[in-house]
Amino acid sequence: MLDSNPKLKKIIHYLMIHPYATRPRLWTRLLVYPFIIKRGKGSIIRRKARLDLIPSRKFTIGYRTIIEDYTIINNGMGDIIIGDRCAVTSRVKLVGPVTLGNMVTIGSGAQITGLTHNFEDVTRPIKEQGVMPNRTVVEDDVWIGGNSVIIQGLRIGTHCIIASGSVVTRDVPPYSVVAGNPAKVIKQFNFETNKWEKPVK
Repeated sequence: MLDSNPKLKKIIHYLMIHPYATRPRLWTRLLVYPFIIKRGKGSIIRRKARLDLIPSRKFTIGYRTIIEDYTIINNGMGDIIIGDRCAVTSRVKLVGPVTLGNMVTIGSGAQITGLTHNFEDVTRPIKEQGVMPNRTVVEDDVWIGGNSVIIQGLRIGTHCIIASGSVVTRDVPPYSVVAGNPAKVIKQFNFETNKWEKPVK
């Protein structure tokens, strides 16, 4: 409905979100958030977590998932969907569109984004050129080390470890350990030998 009526959308957006601070107004956080956040049983969102949410996008967290203090979650450009029994620790930043599977743990200071800023027009400030959403997907049972960065549009496979401080710029196959900047696969599980091994070059 709102997408087909840009004027109404602009008015509602102004009433709900500060025009240049890009953060929802207090009344939105107090009166609207309880209706737009979908929470699984036993989930926890700490009081000091920063939730920058708009009602036209989804924010869901699963069974026994915890969002710690000082986390920043922004669904302004796309849905954020978090599975069951995940741990999003302090100072993590999630910018949608992002999907996390079940049993995902994210270390302090890590950042996962599902968008990139447009910059091609050199006659306009980058800040005014908008963004391009591109969903990032983290599959089940992934451990993401602290202060790591996962850029937009990637898929992190099941049972992967992202070493602390890594900058992930490409898809990660399942059952892999990646490290570095840019991150590279340093180990993979070999189901034939039943061991973690260095990848064959």
